[in-house]
Amino acid sequence: MPLPQSAYPAFTMNRLSKTITLYRNSSKYLTGCRRPLLLMLPWFGAKPHAVERYRQIYYPYGYDILVVESSIKHFLWPHSGMSYALQVMELLQREPFDSCPLVIHAFSIGGFVFAEMILASRNVPCHSNFKSRIVGQIFDSLVIGSVDQMAKGVSQMTAPPFLQPILKRMVVFWLLSGYISSHHKAIVNNFMEHPCRTPILVFYSKDDPLSDYMQVETMLHNWQKTGIRAFGKSWDISRHAGHMRQHPQEYQSTLQNFLSSLGPYHLPSKL
Repeated sequence: MPLPQSAYPAFTMNRLSKTITLYRNSSKYLTGCRRPLLLMLPWFGAKPHAVERYRQIYYPYGYDILVVESSIKHFLWPHSGMSYALQVMELLQREPFDSCPLVIHAFSIGGFVFAEMILASRNVPCHSNFKSRIVGQIFDSLVIGSVDQMAKGVSQMTAPPFLQPILKRMVVFWLLSGYISSHHKAIVNNFMEHPCRTPILVFYSKDDPLSDYMQVETMLHNWQKTGIRAFGKSWDISRHAGHMRQHPQEYQSTLQNFLSSLGPYHLPSKL
């Protein structure tokens, strides 16, 4: 259960790199279990004040928060994306993070970086325990669908409107190149077919041009069929990576109920 709104703990901020920032929670609210670490992967171009609105939801739960920002290059260049994913995973294996239960909250292409991490946990032996540390997962506005949709998403996130059609064609050509295409398919297929089996909450909307809601719902259904506690919260009309701004009460209550359902954050003594 969270603390009362008036009892928000103080945080100390420590910038670990240009794109990774740690917010340490000074609360002593949690007893008898390890303090969880929220791994937050915002959408590309997220402003600090916008990310802060989401962090505020987690303050009462006693979380430390590690914000890992993503770049378009992590999506377009497989070597860059995988290198970045491995960098984050190596950080999580060091003190003070190595014994923390993990909760994931990934937005838009931040979800792609997390998918890279899931793939690395299968292919890189020293990171094989990564999934076992995850106790809950929240995904918001996953970029999922056709190459055309992914290219449209990249163009809208990086270019002014008059340049978007040109950039979209260039990105389609790039994504359809042999190695890039096969790498992206491997990441997406692994994310869908070999997910971490802890509870999952997915926020999405049916009018999101960057996310195929039918594919999202199929993915949720398939996860549920395998016994995963996977939940979806959708809207007919909303905004990509802006669901909380458009529907604040529904978003926050759904997220808070999900977090409360995760229970105490205990991990095996040997990770």
